[in-house]
Amino acid sequence: GDAEEAGFAGGGRALLSQPNTHAKPNYGIYLSKAAAMEEVRRIAESNPSFMRIETIESTRAGYSSSLTVVTVEPGGFTEAGDAAASARKTRVLYNYGEHGRELITVDVAVQLLRDLAKGVEHAASLADPSAGSPAETKAALLNTVFKIVPMENVNGRTKVEAGDFCERKNGRGVDCNRNWAVDWGVKAPDYDPYEENPGAAPFSEPEAFMLKSLMEAFVPHVWVNVHSGMEALFMPFDHKAVEAAGTGPAAMKQILTDINRMHCGGRCVVGSGGLGVGYLAHGTATDYVFVTQRAPIAYTWEIYGDQQAHFMDCFRMFNPTERSGHAKVVRDWV
Repeated sequence: GDAEEAGFAGGGRALLSQPNTHAKPNYGIYLSKAAAMEEVRRIAESNPSFMRIETIESTRAGYSSSLTVVTVEPGGFTEAGDAAASARKTRVLYNYGEHGRELITVDVAVQLLRDLAKGVEHAASLADPSAGSPAETKAALLNTVFKIVPMENVNGRTKVEAGDFCERKNGRGVDCNRNWAVDWGVKAPDYDPYEENPGAAPFSEPEAFMLKSLMEAFVPHVWVNVHSGMEALFMPFDHKAVEAAGTGPAAMKQILTDINRMHCGGRCVVGSGGLGVGYLAHGTATDYVFVTQRAPIAYTWEIYGDQQAHFMDCFRMFNPTERSGHAKVVRDWV
């Protein structure tokens, strides 16, 4: 994710002492890009009363990409024109697959959609009991609209499936999570152009441009950018080594502390990305959503990482290699 570069930066040399197992995705366990997108479409089109799928396309300076977005309104779609009912609902935007090599995040997105498709009673039953009663969880779901992007970086994913298991950038070599306008283009002392190319300008890339456009139309209260590379629950800021302060950020951190206990076994690093990763990240989506979009809640979740993996053993570093590990990560983060 945005955290995994801790392995590439400070700890990179230590990781070279581990053997490179040249792990590859097993598509008996993982969904391929084609299978994932086909399943997303099947789920959405099977549930038209509360799910809708759309695919946006954009070309920027001769390079094109597409963004598939699933809208889920667990209580059923609000009647067209009932602006008051819509306005009362909490708007949540989940983003997965921003870096091609993080296959596990896409599988979480697909399973989340499968579970939401089973209806609000089932979805409410998945919450940790300490999060609230089933009735409270159900009421929260009925009062929420989700936009779910199951695979932001489709072209980067194509490169991974062609055998470049370390690829995190988009189809023309730009990091989608360095292409946003907050502190864009600042190069830290440990800047790695191979890993972190920010692009020619903020939103030069269709992936970031389309997500920004989606955000401006949807105006989410909650943004969650789901990555892998370590176990961490991050809030702003990424571009400076400080944690956002005030009553809102304090509540944001408390939610992360609870999620860490409920779903991460207490293992997750919790706090600001800039403090928790060991390096600063400039031009990230989460900082933009918080600073410019002014979303009250903006998170980056890092849901898995094998910190013992060899530096170039990227599939293993970012994704569980065994069926049982894959199933556990998917279950924990759905």
